[in-house]
Amino acid sequence: MNWNEFEKEIEKLTTIIDSPVDIIVPIARGGFVPGRLLASHLHVKTMFAITVIKSDTERFVATEIKVDVKGKNVLLVEDMLESGASIEIAKIYLETKGAKAKTACLYTMPQTKITPDYFLKKVSSPVTFPWE
Repeated sequence: MNWNEFEKEIEKLTTIIDSPVDIIVPIARGGFVPGRLLASHLHVKTMFAITVIKSDTERFVATEIKVDVKGKNVLLVEDMLESGASIEIAKIYLETKGAKAKTACLYTMPQTKITPDYFLKKVSSPVTFPWE
């Protein structure tokens, strides 16, 4: 995938996001670029990043959001979901802080454990994005 194709996919993803968004939270690292572009397209000025770390078979949020997100509409962003475990644990973290969290990514894979609120399509193998 080149940058032009990626930008077109982001535009498509933007058109299916039908809920208000107050804050965009990309998951480090894959969610940074899609999150930033979605923020521009959706006119969202507030962003915070979350890092999810995998330790053996467990995942945990390694960053803390210190801003009050209670009652805020948060869009949690990844580039694509392979297992979906990172976005799942990040969503739980945001919800425990009182956020109304929705999830978005460009693609999911067949083994993805969760279905994101917004995504374009299922793919059979990982996509190589232009920043990789």
